[in-house]
Amino acid sequence: MRFGFLTGGSSAELRHDIRYWEVLEEVELADELGFDVFGAPEQHFLGEYCSTSAAECFYGAVAMRTKRIRIRSCITLLPVNHPIKVAEQAATLDILSRGRYEIGTGRSNTLLQLEPFEIPPQETRARWAESLEVIVKAFTQDPFSHEGKYFKIPPRSLIPKSVQKPHPPLFVASSGIDTHRIAGKKGIGLMSFSHYLGFGELAKYIRAYQENIREAKPVGAYVTNSVGVLVVPGHCAESSKEARQEITERATAFTALVDVVYPELAKQSADYAYMGDVAERLGGKIKDMDYLVAESAGTIIGDPDECVKQIKKFADIGVEEILLGMDGIPHDKIMKSLELFGKYVIPHFKKISAYP
Repeated sequence: MRFGFLTGGSSAELRHDIRYWEVLEEVELADELGFDVFGAPEQHFLGEYCSTSAAECFYGAVAMRTKRIRIRSCITLLPVNHPIKVAEQAATLDILSRGRYEIGTGRSNTLLQLEPFEIPPQETRARWAESLEVIVKAFTQDPFSHEGKYFKIPPRSLIPKSVQKPHPPLFVASSGIDTHRIAGKKGIGLMSFSHYLGFGELAKYIRAYQENIREAKPVGAYVTNSVGVLVVPGHCAESSKEARQEITERATAFTALVDVVYPELAKQSADYAYMGDVAERLGGKIKDMDYLVAESAGTIIGDPDECVKQIKKFADIGVEEILLGMDGIPHDKIMKSLELFGKYVIPHFKKISAYP
């Protein structure tokens, strides 16, 4: 099992000048404690919930302050970014991290950020897929060119060149079963965000990925076979009671966004229709901490022993990577949570450290 530390630089007071430096301390500690991956989501206009709108800038500072933890864009929104720029940034960050960068992608799950960039929801999947093709060409062909629906690129060479050859590993964040299948067919690593409906639903989605990756026609130069799950939130404290007390307000506020964001986007495009079904099936349960901890597969919250028990449930259905969203509570609580995960939880699962 691999473990990741994710943060959006949440700041209730909107003091990003303070919060960013706290996050750097957190990722340095995660590096020392044996976490495998660090990442931050590219999100726009989400107020206190996320401030890492230019995460690729932040990764440069992370690369200078860490030694072994891999740095993954969790996630880069391909529909709102030009793929050449994504490739250039990835190559640069791969150099600065000495070959530790990974390209995590997605297509966005809120109109709040699609509308200002003038991206129709109906186009996000197609734009994501074509952008992936361009990114791979930039790394594997010299010069590369592209003639597609959204991008027409004359012959050019990618500068600079990455450390990892022929390109850094590719991943996608997925909350719908169709994208799980597509990730498998394209041979890219999975970061599943489909699990609030429970372990049974998550297991079904993982099987869809696994069935398709066996016959993958990789969009990249190789297959990245990795079953990861985005767990938001993840929190460990000295006691399970303490863990719940510290995280409940943040957890229920974050998951409540599903009731707002999912139905709104579901109305816009057939590609997002599943979101309406998810919101309807969850109903008010998404705000119930008892449900979130005991029945959903969307959180890991408790003392070290309880966290180990919860993670074993993920391992039992084939999850190989847990990406823990740890944010939105005081810095000292996050540092303590990281320490407890690193010292008492991660050692139980450190038999697997590389991608299959």
